[in-house]
Amino acid sequence: MKAFGSGMSRAAAAAVWRLVWLRGEPDPRILQLGFTVLLAAEAGLRVVGGIALSWESWVVRAVVLSALLTVLSWCVPGARRRTSISVIAILDIGVVGVALLSNEDGGLGLLVVLPALWLGRRYGEWGALVAVVASLVLVTVPGLTYHGPRGAGLTYLVMIPLIAGVSSLAISAGLEVARSAQARAERGESELARALETIKAHQHTSQAIFDAAGVGLMLLDRDGELLAMNHRYGEFVSLSLPDGTDLEWPGHCFAADGVTPLSADEVPSSRAARGEEFDDFLMWSGNDPRTRRAVSVSARHAEGEAGDFIGAALAGTDVTDLMRALAVKDEFIGLVSHELRTPLTSIYGYVSMLHEREDLPEIALKQIGVVARSADRLRILVDDLLEAAQVTSNGLSLDPGPVDLASIVAESIASARPHAADAGIVLEADLPTQAGLVGDQVRLAQVVDNLVSNAIKYTPRGGSVHVTLDERTDAVELLVRDTGMGIAPDDLDQVFNRFFRTQQAADQAIRGVGLGLAITKQIIEGHGGVIEVDSELGRGSEFRVVLPLQVIRLAS
Repeated sequence: MKAFGSGMSRAAAAAVWRLVWLRGEPDPRILQLGFTVLLAAEAGLRVVGGIALSWESWVVRAVVLSALLTVLSWCVPGARRRTSISVIAILDIGVVGVALLSNEDGGLGLLVVLPALWLGRRYGEWGALVAVVASLVLVTVPGLTYHGPRGAGLTYLVMIPLIAGVSSLAISAGLEVARSAQARAERGESELARALETIKAHQHTSQAIFDAAGVGLMLLDRDGELLAMNHRYGEFVSLSLPDGTDLEWPGHCFAADGVTPLSADEVPSSRAARGEEFDDFLMWSGNDPRTRRAVSVSARHAEGEAGDFIGAALAGTDVTDLMRALAVKDEFIGLVSHELRTPLTSIYGYVSMLHEREDLPEIALKQIGVVARSADRLRILVDDLLEAAQVTSNGLSLDPGPVDLASIVAESIASARPHAADAGIVLEADLPTQAGLVGDQVRLAQVVDNLVSNAIKYTPRGGSVHVTLDERTDAVELLVRDTGMGIAPDDLDQVFNRFFRTQQAADQAIRGVGLGLAITKQIIEGHGGVIEVDSELGRGSEFRVVLPLQVIRLAS
Protein backbone atom coordinates (compact mmCIF):
# COMPACT_ATOMS: atom_id res chain seq x y z
CA MET A 1 0.00 0.00 0.00
CA LYS A 2 2.93 2.29 0.72
CA ALA A 3 4.15 1.77 -2.82
CA PHE A 4 0.63 2.49 -4.09
CA GLY A 5 0.61 5.78 -2.19
CA SER A 6 4.01 6.67 -3.59
CA GLY A 7 2.75 6.00 -7.14
CA MET A 8 -0.29 8.22 -6.56
CA SER A 9 1.92 11.02 -5.28
CA ARG A 10 4.21 10.79 -8.30
CA ALA A 11 1.27 10.79 -10.74
CA ALA A 12 -0.33 13.73 -8.99
CA ALA A 13 2.94 15.64 -8.98
CA ALA A 14 3.39 14.98 -12.71
CA ALA A 15 -0.14 16.21 -13.43
CA VAL A 16 0.43 19.40 -11.47
CA TRP A 17 3.77 19.92 -13.20
CA ARG A 18 2.01 19.72 -16.60
CA LEU A 19 -0.53 22.25 -15.34
CA VAL A 20 2.26 24.62 -14.35
CA TRP A 21 4.06 24.14 -17.66
CA LEU A 22 1.10 24.41 -20.02
CA ARG A 23 -1.15 27.04 -18.56
CA GLY A 24 1.49 29.74 -18.56
CA GLU A 25 0.46 31.70 -15.45
CA PRO A 26 -1.48 29.54 -12.95
CA ASP A 27 -2.82 30.88 -9.69
CA PRO A 28 -0.21 29.99 -6.99
CA ARG A 29 -2.98 29.64 -4.44
CA ILE A 30 -4.41 26.75 -6.50
CA LEU A 31 -0.96 25.12 -6.48
CA GLN A 32 -0.78 25.51 -2.71
CA LEU A 33 -4.22 23.98 -2.36
CA GLY A 34 -3.15 21.13 -4.61
CA PHE A 35 -0.07 20.57 -2.48
CA THR A 36 -2.23 20.28 0.64
CA VAL A 37 -4.71 17.97 -1.06
CA LEU A 38 -1.92 15.67 -2.22
CA LEU A 39 -0.41 15.61 1.25
CA ALA A 40 -3.78 14.86 2.79
CA ALA A 41 -4.40 12.16 0.16
CA GLU A 42 -1.09 10.52 1.07
CA ALA A 43 -2.11 10.51 4.73
CA GLY A 44 -5.52 9.09 3.85
CA LEU A 45 -4.00 6.31 1.78
CA ARG A 46 -1.81 5.37 4.75
CA VAL A 47 -4.93 5.03 6.88
CA VAL A 48 -6.64 2.94 4.21
CA GLY A 49 -3.51 0.80 4.05
CA GLY A 50 -3.79 -0.03 7.72
CA ILE A 51 -1.31 2.48 9.15
CA ALA A 52 -2.73 4.12 12.23
CA LEU A 53 -2.28 7.90 12.35
CA SER A 54 -2.84 10.04 15.43
CA TRP A 55 -2.68 13.75 16.07
CA GLU A 56 0.88 13.25 17.23
CA SER A 57 1.92 11.75 13.86
CA TRP A 58 4.36 13.85 11.86
CA VAL A 59 2.26 13.28 8.73
CA VAL A 60 -0.84 14.67 10.41
CA ARG A 61 1.17 17.63 11.69
CA ALA A 62 2.47 18.21 8.17
CA VAL A 63 -1.09 18.16 6.79
CA VAL A 64 -2.22 20.69 9.41
CA LEU A 65 0.76 22.97 8.68
CA SER A 66 0.07 22.77 4.93
CA ALA A 67 -3.59 23.58 5.50
CA LEU A 68 -2.63 26.64 7.54
CA LEU A 69 -0.27 27.78 4.78
CA THR A 70 -3.10 27.32 2.25
CA VAL A 71 -5.42 29.50 4.30
CA LEU A 72 -2.63 32.05 4.62
CA SER A 73 -2.07 32.10 0.85
CA TRP A 74 -5.73 33.02 0.29
CA CYS A 75 -5.53 35.80 2.85
CA VAL A 76 -2.53 37.55 1.34
CA PRO A 77 -3.46 40.77 -0.60
CA GLY A 78 -3.06 40.63 -4.36
CA ALA A 79 -0.19 43.14 -4.47
CA ARG A 80 1.96 40.99 -2.17
CA ARG A 81 0.67 37.59 -3.15
CA ARG A 82 3.48 36.43 -5.44
CA THR A 83 6.27 37.33 -3.02
CA SER A 84 4.38 35.82 -0.07
CA ILE A 85 3.64 32.63 -2.02
CA SER A 86 7.37 32.27 -2.70
CA VAL A 87 7.99 32.28 1.06
CA ILE A 88 5.13 29.80 1.49
CA ALA A 89 6.77 27.56 -1.15
CA ILE A 90 9.92 27.43 0.95
CA LEU A 91 7.81 26.62 4.00
CA ASP A 92 6.13 23.85 1.96
CA ILE A 93 9.56 22.26 1.58
CA GLY A 94 9.76 22.42 5.33
CA VAL A 95 6.35 20.75 5.57
CA VAL A 96 7.71 17.90 3.44
CA GLY A 97 10.61 17.66 5.88
CA VAL A 98 8.16 17.46 8.80
CA ALA A 99 6.17 14.71 7.08
CA LEU A 100 9.33 12.69 6.41
CA LEU A 101 10.15 12.63 10.09
CA SER A 102 7.56 9.87 10.38
CA ASN A 103 8.66 7.81 7.45
CA GLU A 104 11.97 7.92 5.67
CA ASP A 105 10.86 5.67 2.84
CA GLY A 106 7.76 6.81 1.04
CA GLY A 107 6.35 9.02 -1.68
CA LEU A 108 6.05 12.10 0.49
CA GLY A 109 9.50 13.30 -0.50
CA LEU A 110 8.41 13.74 -4.10
CA LEU A 111 6.00 16.47 -3.02
CA VAL A 112 9.02 18.73 -2.75
CA VAL A 113 8.77 18.97 -6.55
CA LEU A 114 5.71 21.29 -6.31
CA PRO A 115 7.30 24.15 -4.36
CA ALA A 116 10.53 23.61 -6.31
CA LEU A 117 8.65 24.05 -9.59
CA TRP A 118 7.14 27.28 -8.37
CA LEU A 119 10.49 28.65 -7.21
CA GLY A 120 12.16 27.70 -10.49
CA ARG A 121 9.32 29.17 -12.48
CA ARG A 122 9.31 32.35 -10.44
CA TYR A 123 13.03 33.02 -10.07
CA GLY A 124 14.74 30.82 -12.66
CA GLU A 125 18.19 29.53 -11.71
CA TRP A 126 18.13 31.45 -8.45
CA GLY A 127 14.87 29.75 -7.60
CA ALA A 128 16.49 26.35 -8.29
CA LEU A 129 19.32 27.25 -5.92
CA VAL A 130 16.82 28.27 -3.24
CA ALA A 131 14.93 24.98 -3.74
CA VAL A 132 18.13 22.95 -3.34
CA VAL A 133 19.24 24.85 -0.26
CA ALA A 134 15.75 24.75 1.31
CA SER A 135 15.44 21.00 0.63
CA LEU A 136 18.87 20.39 2.09
CA VAL A 137 18.23 22.51 5.17
CA LEU A 138 14.57 21.70 5.78
CA VAL A 139 14.35 18.06 4.58
CA THR A 140 17.69 16.32 4.35
CA VAL A 141 19.40 17.68 7.47
CA PRO A 142 16.36 17.26 9.81
CA GLY A 143 15.68 13.78 8.38
CA LEU A 144 19.22 12.59 8.81
CA THR A 145 19.35 14.13 12.28
CA TYR A 146 16.06 12.52 13.30
CA HIS A 147 16.48 9.09 11.66
CA GLY A 148 20.22 8.88 11.36
CA PRO A 149 22.25 7.95 8.28
CA ARG A 150 20.85 4.47 7.81
CA GLY A 151 20.62 2.42 4.61
CA ALA A 152 18.23 3.46 1.90
CA GLY A 153 16.89 6.36 3.95
CA LEU A 154 20.22 8.13 3.59
CA THR A 155 20.11 7.87 -0.17
CA TYR A 156 16.47 8.96 -0.27
CA LEU A 157 17.00 12.04 1.87
CA VAL A 158 20.11 13.04 -0.03
CA MET A 159 18.30 12.68 -3.37
CA ILE A 160 15.47 15.01 -2.39
CA PRO A 161 17.53 18.26 -2.83
CA LEU A 162 18.78 16.91 -6.15
CA ILE A 163 15.25 16.15 -7.27
CA ALA A 164 14.13 19.62 -6.22
CA GLY A 165 17.04 21.27 -8.01
CA VAL A 166 16.60 19.30 -11.24
CA SER A 167 12.84 19.96 -11.29
CA SER A 168 13.37 23.64 -10.67
CA LEU A 169 16.08 23.92 -13.32
CA ALA A 170 13.98 21.96 -15.81
CA ILE A 171 11.04 24.29 -15.57
CA SER A 172 13.37 27.30 -15.55
CA ALA A 173 15.07 26.15 -18.78
CA GLY A 174 11.77 25.23 -20.34
CA LEU A 175 10.29 28.58 -19.45
CA GLU A 176 13.32 30.34 -20.87
CA VAL A 177 12.81 28.55 -24.18
CA ALA A 178 9.12 29.33 -24.00
CA ARG A 179 9.79 33.00 -23.23
CA SER A 180 12.19 33.23 -26.18
CA ALA A 181 9.60 31.67 -28.45
CA GLN A 182 6.94 33.94 -26.98
CA ALA A 183 9.16 36.98 -27.48
CA ARG A 184 9.67 36.04 -31.13
CA ALA A 185 5.96 35.44 -31.49
CA GLU A 186 5.19 38.75 -29.80
CA ARG A 187 7.57 40.54 -32.12
CA GLY A 188 5.84 38.90 -35.05
CA GLU A 189 2.46 39.71 -33.56
CA SER A 190 3.60 43.27 -32.94
CA GLU A 191 4.64 43.66 -36.56
CA LEU A 192 1.42 42.01 -37.66
CA ALA A 193 -0.55 44.26 -35.31
CA ARG A 194 1.16 47.35 -36.75
CA ALA A 195 0.41 46.14 -40.26
CA LEU A 196 -3.20 45.48 -39.28
CA GLU A 197 -3.44 48.90 -37.66
CA THR A 198 -2.09 50.48 -40.85
CA ILE A 199 -4.62 48.52 -42.91
CA LYS A 200 -7.42 49.50 -40.52
CA ALA A 201 -6.32 53.14 -40.68
CA HIS A 202 -6.45 53.01 -44.48
CA GLN A 203 -9.82 51.29 -44.30
CA HIS A 204 -11.17 53.92 -41.93
CA THR A 205 -9.81 56.69 -44.14
CA SER A 206 -11.30 55.08 -47.24
CA GLN A 207 -14.62 54.56 -45.47
CA ALA A 208 -14.61 58.18 -44.29
CA ILE A 209 -14.05 59.35 -47.86
CA PHE A 210 -16.64 56.81 -49.04
CA ASP A 211 -19.22 58.14 -46.56
CA ALA A 212 -18.34 61.78 -47.19
CA ALA A 213 -19.21 61.54 -50.88
CA GLY A 214 -22.18 63.67 -51.84
CA VAL A 215 -23.69 60.84 -53.89
CA GLY A 216 -24.79 57.39 -52.80
CA LEU A 217 -22.27 54.66 -53.64
CA MET A 218 -22.71 50.88 -53.71
CA LEU A 219 -20.22 48.16 -54.64
CA LEU A 220 -21.21 44.62 -55.66
CA ASP A 221 -19.02 41.55 -56.14
CA ARG A 222 -19.06 39.09 -59.04
CA ASP A 223 -22.00 37.24 -57.47
CA GLY A 224 -24.04 40.41 -57.02
CA GLU A 225 -23.50 40.39 -53.26
CA LEU A 226 -23.08 43.69 -51.43
CA LEU A 227 -19.44 44.62 -50.75
CA ALA A 228 -19.82 48.15 -49.47
CA MET A 229 -22.37 50.94 -49.32
CA ASN A 230 -21.98 54.44 -47.97
CA HIS A 231 -24.45 56.21 -45.69
CA ARG A 232 -25.98 58.19 -48.54
CA TYR A 233 -26.97 55.11 -50.54
CA GLY A 234 -28.02 53.46 -47.29
CA GLU A 235 -30.58 56.23 -46.81
CA PHE A 236 -32.10 55.44 -50.21
CA VAL A 237 -32.16 51.72 -49.44
CA SER A 238 -33.71 52.24 -46.01
CA LEU A 239 -36.57 54.12 -47.66
CA SER A 240 -37.05 51.43 -50.30
CA LEU A 241 -36.77 48.28 -48.23
CA PRO A 242 -39.28 47.35 -45.54
CA ASP A 243 -37.89 45.79 -42.37
CA GLY A 244 -36.72 42.22 -42.80
CA THR A 245 -36.11 42.33 -46.55
CA ASP A 246 -32.84 42.16 -48.46
CA LEU A 247 -31.35 43.94 -51.42
CA GLU A 248 -32.85 41.54 -53.94
CA TRP A 249 -36.41 42.58 -53.07
CA PRO A 250 -37.58 45.78 -54.76
CA GLY A 251 -39.52 46.98 -51.71
CA HIS A 252 -40.98 50.45 -52.17
CA CYS A 253 -39.23 51.26 -55.46
CA PHE A 254 -41.14 53.00 -58.22
CA ALA A 255 -40.44 54.08 -61.78
CA ALA A 256 -39.90 57.69 -62.81
CA ASP A 257 -43.64 58.34 -62.78
CA GLY A 258 -43.67 57.59 -59.04
CA VAL A 259 -46.58 55.17 -59.50
CA THR A 260 -45.40 52.08 -61.38
CA PRO A 261 -43.71 49.62 -58.97
CA LEU A 262 -40.35 48.22 -60.04
CA SER A 263 -39.94 44.45 -60.04
CA ALA A 264 -36.97 42.72 -58.40
CA ASP A 265 -35.24 42.45 -61.79
CA GLU A 266 -35.76 46.13 -62.61
CA VAL A 267 -34.13 47.73 -59.56
CA PRO A 268 -30.67 49.19 -60.26
CA SER A 269 -28.77 46.76 -58.01
CA SER A 270 -30.24 43.73 -59.82
CA ARG A 271 -29.48 45.20 -63.24
CA ALA A 272 -25.92 46.05 -62.21
CA ALA A 273 -25.45 42.54 -60.77
CA ARG A 274 -26.25 41.18 -64.24
CA GLY A 275 -23.48 43.31 -65.72
CA GLU A 276 -25.69 46.04 -67.19
CA GLU A 277 -24.38 49.57 -67.51
CA PHE A 278 -26.75 52.53 -67.55
CA ASP A 279 -26.90 56.26 -66.85
CA ASP A 280 -29.46 58.39 -65.02
CA PHE A 281 -31.98 55.66 -64.29
CA LEU A 282 -34.66 57.62 -62.46
CA MET A 283 -36.60 55.94 -59.66
CA TRP A 284 -38.45 56.82 -56.48
CA SER A 285 -37.49 55.27 -53.12
CA GLY A 286 -40.10 55.10 -50.39
CA ASN A 287 -43.85 54.71 -50.15
CA ASP A 288 -44.62 57.80 -48.06
CA PRO A 289 -45.11 60.87 -50.30
CA ARG A 290 -43.74 63.07 -47.52
CA THR A 291 -40.39 61.29 -47.16
CA ARG A 292 -39.85 59.50 -50.49
CA ARG A 293 -36.81 60.50 -52.54
CA ALA A 294 -36.17 60.64 -56.26
CA VAL A 295 -32.84 59.01 -57.16
CA SER A 296 -30.91 59.11 -60.40
CA VAL A 297 -28.76 55.96 -60.53
CA SER A 298 -25.87 55.13 -62.85
CA ALA A 299 -23.96 51.83 -62.97
CA ARG A 300 -20.65 50.60 -64.33
CA HIS A 301 -19.29 47.06 -64.24
CA ALA A 302 -15.71 46.02 -63.51
CA GLU A 303 -13.79 43.44 -65.52
CA GLY A 304 -10.86 41.20 -64.61
CA GLU A 305 -7.71 40.71 -66.65
CA ALA A 306 -9.48 38.01 -68.64
CA GLY A 307 -12.37 40.36 -69.40
CA ASP A 308 -14.75 38.54 -67.06
CA PHE A 309 -17.27 40.31 -64.84
CA ILE A 310 -15.86 40.80 -61.33
CA GLY A 311 -18.26 43.34 -59.84
CA ALA A 312 -20.18 46.55 -60.31
CA ALA A 313 -20.37 50.05 -58.89
CA LEU A 314 -23.54 52.13 -58.57
CA ALA A 315 -23.84 55.85 -57.93
CA GLY A 316 -27.13 57.40 -56.87
CA THR A 317 -27.85 61.14 -56.84
CA ASP A 318 -30.75 62.65 -54.93
CA VAL A 319 -32.82 64.65 -57.44
CA THR A 320 -35.95 64.98 -55.31
CA ASP A 321 -35.91 68.78 -55.21
CA LEU A 322 -35.42 68.93 -58.97
CA MET A 323 -38.26 66.48 -59.64
CA ARG A 324 -40.63 68.30 -57.30
CA ALA A 325 -39.71 71.62 -58.90
CA LEU A 326 -40.41 70.12 -62.32
CA ALA A 327 -43.72 68.77 -61.04
CA VAL A 328 -44.68 72.23 -59.80
CA LYS A 329 -43.63 73.68 -63.15
CA ASP A 330 -45.70 71.10 -65.02
CA GLU A 331 -48.71 71.82 -62.85
CA PHE A 332 -48.30 75.52 -63.50
CA ILE A 333 -47.90 74.98 -67.25
CA GLY A 334 -50.95 72.73 -67.33
CA LEU A 335 -53.01 75.22 -65.37
CA VAL A 336 -51.97 78.20 -67.50
CA SER A 337 -52.47 76.25 -70.74
CA HIS A 338 -55.90 75.13 -69.66
CA GLU A 339 -56.89 78.66 -68.73
CA LEU A 340 -55.67 79.95 -72.10
CA ARG A 341 -58.01 77.67 -73.99
CA THR A 342 -61.12 79.55 -72.89
CA PRO A 343 -60.14 82.93 -74.37
CA LEU A 344 -58.72 81.16 -77.44
CA THR A 345 -62.09 79.54 -78.04
CA SER A 346 -63.72 82.97 -77.89
CA ILE A 347 -61.16 84.44 -80.28
CA TYR A 348 -61.73 81.62 -82.76
CA GLY A 349 -65.49 82.07 -82.51
CA TYR A 350 -65.44 85.79 -83.12
CA VAL A 351 -62.85 85.50 -85.92
CA SER A 352 -65.09 82.95 -87.67
CA MET A 353 -68.08 85.25 -87.27
CA LEU A 354 -66.17 88.19 -88.71
CA HIS A 355 -64.99 86.12 -91.68
CA GLU A 356 -68.60 85.35 -92.51
CA ARG A 357 -69.53 89.00 -92.77
CA GLU A 358 -69.61 90.44 -96.29
CA ASP A 359 -69.68 94.11 -95.36
CA LEU A 360 -66.11 94.34 -94.03
CA PRO A 361 -63.48 96.20 -96.03
CA GLU A 362 -60.53 94.29 -97.47
CA ILE A 363 -58.04 95.74 -95.02
CA ALA A 364 -60.18 94.54 -92.12
CA LEU A 365 -60.28 91.05 -93.56
CA LYS A 366 -56.48 91.07 -93.83
CA GLN A 367 -56.20 92.13 -90.19
CA ILE A 368 -58.65 89.41 -89.18
CA GLY A 369 -56.47 86.94 -91.09
CA VAL A 370 -53.45 88.03 -89.05
CA VAL A 371 -55.45 87.49 -85.86
CA ALA A 372 -56.53 84.05 -87.06
CA ARG A 373 -52.96 82.99 -87.89
CA SER A 374 -51.68 84.28 -84.52
CA ALA A 375 -54.50 82.50 -82.73
CA ASP A 376 -53.66 79.32 -84.62
CA ARG A 377 -49.99 79.50 -83.56
CA LEU A 378 -51.09 80.15 -80.00
CA ARG A 379 -53.45 77.16 -80.15
CA ILE A 380 -50.61 74.87 -81.32
CA LEU A 381 -48.41 76.16 -78.48
CA VAL A 382 -51.15 75.64 -75.88
CA ASP A 383 -51.86 72.13 -77.19
CA ASP A 384 -48.16 71.23 -76.93
CA LEU A 385 -47.94 72.61 -73.42
CA LEU A 386 -51.06 70.76 -72.31
CA GLU A 387 -49.91 67.51 -73.84
CA ALA A 388 -46.46 67.76 -72.24
CA ALA A 389 -48.03 68.44 -68.84
CA GLN A 390 -50.51 65.55 -69.20
CA VAL A 391 -47.83 63.09 -70.30
CA THR A 392 -45.66 64.05 -67.34
CA SER A 393 -48.41 63.84 -64.73
CA ASN A 394 -50.45 60.91 -66.05
CA GLY A 395 -47.96 59.07 -68.22
CA LEU A 396 -48.19 58.44 -71.94
CA SER A 397 -51.55 57.03 -73.02
CA LEU A 398 -51.43 54.65 -76.00
CA ASP A 399 -54.19 52.89 -77.91
CA PRO A 400 -52.30 50.13 -79.77
CA GLY A 401 -53.60 48.31 -82.80
CA PRO A 402 -52.42 47.14 -86.23
CA VAL A 403 -51.25 50.12 -88.26
CA ASP A 404 -49.52 50.71 -91.58
CA LEU A 405 -46.61 53.02 -90.89
CA ALA A 406 -45.94 53.50 -94.61
CA SER A 407 -49.42 54.95 -95.03
CA ILE A 408 -48.95 57.22 -91.99
CA VAL A 409 -45.65 58.57 -93.38
CA ALA A 410 -47.15 59.08 -96.84
CA GLU A 411 -50.05 61.12 -95.38
CA SER A 412 -47.62 63.21 -93.33
CA ILE A 413 -45.47 63.91 -96.40
CA ALA A 414 -48.54 64.91 -98.39
CA SER A 415 -49.66 67.32 -95.67
CA ALA A 416 -46.20 68.87 -95.38
CA ARG A 417 -45.54 69.38 -99.12
CA PRO A 418 -47.35 72.75 -99.40
CA HIS A 419 -45.43 74.11 -96.41
CA ALA A 420 -42.14 72.80 -97.86
CA ALA A 421 -42.90 74.35 -101.24
CA ASP A 422 -43.65 77.72 -99.64
CA ALA A 423 -40.31 77.53 -97.80
CA GLY A 424 -38.41 76.65 -100.98
CA ILE A 425 -37.43 73.18 -99.70
CA VAL A 426 -37.42 69.96 -101.68
CA LEU A 427 -39.30 67.23 -99.79
CA GLU A 428 -38.65 63.66 -100.96
CA ALA A 429 -39.69 60.25 -99.64
CA ASP A 430 -38.61 56.68 -100.24
CA LEU A 431 -41.34 54.44 -98.84
CA PRO A 432 -42.28 50.77 -99.15
CA THR A 433 -45.75 49.75 -100.22
CA GLN A 434 -46.62 48.69 -96.71
CA ALA A 435 -44.95 48.58 -93.28
CA GLY A 436 -47.21 46.97 -90.70
CA LEU A 437 -46.74 46.92 -86.97
CA VAL A 438 -48.73 47.26 -83.75
CA GLY A 439 -48.96 50.78 -82.37
CA ASP A 440 -51.04 53.85 -81.71
CA GLN A 441 -51.90 55.34 -85.11
CA VAL A 442 -52.54 58.85 -83.82
CA ARG A 443 -49.36 58.95 -81.76
CA LEU A 444 -47.20 57.53 -84.56
CA ALA A 445 -48.62 60.14 -86.95
CA GLN A 446 -47.66 62.76 -84.36
CA VAL A 447 -44.08 61.42 -84.36
CA VAL A 448 -43.77 61.61 -88.15
CA ASP A 449 -45.36 65.08 -88.29
CA ASN A 450 -42.99 66.40 -85.62
CA LEU A 451 -39.86 65.06 -87.33
CA VAL A 452 -40.85 66.21 -90.82
CA SER A 453 -42.04 69.66 -89.69
CA ASN A 454 -38.84 70.16 -87.64
CA ALA A 455 -36.69 69.20 -90.64
CA ILE A 456 -38.49 71.75 -92.79
CA LYS A 457 -38.43 74.42 -90.06
CA TYR A 458 -34.68 74.19 -89.48
CA THR A 459 -33.66 73.90 -93.15
CA PRO A 460 -33.00 77.15 -95.03
CA ARG A 461 -34.49 77.93 -98.45
CA GLY A 462 -32.92 75.86 -101.21
CA GLY A 463 -32.31 72.88 -98.96
CA SER A 464 -33.88 69.45 -98.95
CA VAL A 465 -35.55 66.95 -96.63
CA HIS A 466 -35.51 63.23 -97.38
CA VAL A 467 -37.68 60.66 -95.57
CA THR A 468 -36.88 56.93 -95.78
CA LEU A 469 -38.84 54.02 -94.33
CA ASP A 470 -37.30 50.55 -94.28
CA GLU A 471 -38.92 47.35 -92.99
CA ARG A 472 -36.50 44.81 -91.53
CA THR A 473 -36.93 41.35 -90.09
CA ASP A 474 -37.75 42.44 -86.56
CA ALA A 475 -38.13 46.23 -86.76
CA VAL A 476 -39.12 49.20 -88.89
CA GLU A 477 -36.60 52.01 -89.38
CA LEU A 478 -37.60 55.59 -90.17
CA LEU A 479 -34.93 58.10 -91.29
CA VAL A 480 -35.55 61.84 -91.64
CA ARG A 481 -32.57 63.67 -93.15
CA ASP A 482 -32.25 67.38 -93.82
CA THR A 483 -29.60 69.78 -95.09
CA GLY A 484 -30.40 72.38 -92.45
CA MET A 485 -28.42 74.28 -89.84
CA GLY A 486 -27.45 71.18 -87.87
CA ILE A 487 -26.91 70.80 -84.13
CA ALA A 488 -23.78 71.66 -82.17
CA PRO A 489 -22.02 68.64 -80.54
CA ASP A 490 -22.60 70.04 -77.05
CA ASP A 491 -26.36 70.19 -77.71
CA LEU A 492 -26.85 66.67 -79.05
CA ASP A 493 -27.41 65.15 -75.61
CA GLN A 494 -30.10 67.71 -74.80
CA VAL A 495 -32.22 67.91 -77.93
CA PHE A 496 -34.81 65.51 -76.46
CA ASN A 497 -35.14 67.45 -73.20
CA ARG A 498 -38.29 69.44 -72.66
CA PHE A 499 -38.06 73.17 -73.42
CA PHE A 500 -34.57 72.85 -74.85
CA ARG A 501 -33.76 74.92 -77.92
CA THR A 502 -30.41 75.20 -79.64
CA GLN A 503 -28.58 78.48 -79.71
CA GLN A 504 -28.76 78.52 -83.52
CA ALA A 505 -32.58 78.32 -83.41
CA ALA A 506 -32.72 81.14 -80.89
CA ASP A 507 -30.30 83.30 -82.92
CA GLN A 508 -32.42 82.90 -86.06
CA ALA A 509 -35.68 83.52 -84.15
CA ILE A 510 -37.21 80.23 -85.25
CA ARG A 511 -40.50 79.75 -83.45
CA GLY A 512 -40.91 76.91 -80.95
CA VAL A 513 -40.77 76.07 -77.26
CA GLY A 514 -38.73 72.86 -77.41
CA LEU A 515 -41.46 70.32 -76.68
CA GLY A 516 -41.87 68.48 -79.99
CA LEU A 517 -38.81 66.22 -79.75
CA ALA A 518 -39.39 65.52 -76.05
CA ILE A 519 -42.94 64.31 -76.76
CA THR A 520 -41.71 62.40 -79.82
CA LYS A 521 -39.17 60.49 -77.74
CA GLN A 522 -41.77 59.58 -75.12
CA ILE A 523 -44.09 58.22 -77.80
CA ILE A 524 -41.34 56.15 -79.44
CA GLU A 525 -40.14 54.72 -76.12
CA GLY A 526 -43.76 53.98 -75.23
CA HIS A 527 -43.80 51.73 -78.31
CA GLY A 528 -40.59 50.02 -77.17
CA GLY A 529 -38.51 51.81 -79.80
CA VAL A 530 -35.52 54.15 -79.81
CA ILE A 531 -34.73 57.48 -81.43
CA GLU A 532 -31.23 58.72 -82.25
CA VAL A 533 -29.82 61.81 -83.87
CA ASP A 534 -26.67 62.33 -85.90
CA SER A 535 -25.90 65.92 -86.80
CA GLU A 536 -23.13 68.23 -87.88
CA LEU A 537 -23.32 71.96 -87.42
CA GLY A 538 -23.99 73.71 -90.74
CA ARG A 539 -24.48 70.43 -92.69
CA GLY A 540 -27.80 69.06 -91.49
CA SER A 541 -29.22 66.39 -89.23
CA GLU A 542 -30.48 62.82 -89.44
CA PHE A 543 -33.09 61.48 -87.01
CA ARG A 544 -33.34 57.70 -86.86
CA VAL A 545 -36.35 55.93 -85.34
CA VAL A 546 -36.42 52.16 -84.82
CA LEU A 547 -39.76 50.56 -83.87
CA PRO A 548 -39.96 46.83 -83.10
CA LEU A 549 -42.41 44.68 -85.02
CA GLN A 550 -45.07 42.90 -83.01
CA VAL A 551 -46.72 39.51 -83.44
CA ILE A 552 -49.75 41.13 -85.08
CA ARG A 553 -49.01 42.09 -88.68
CA LEU A 554 -51.14 43.54 -91.46
CA ALA A 555 -52.61 41.17 -94.01
CA SER A 556 -51.14 41.37 -97.50
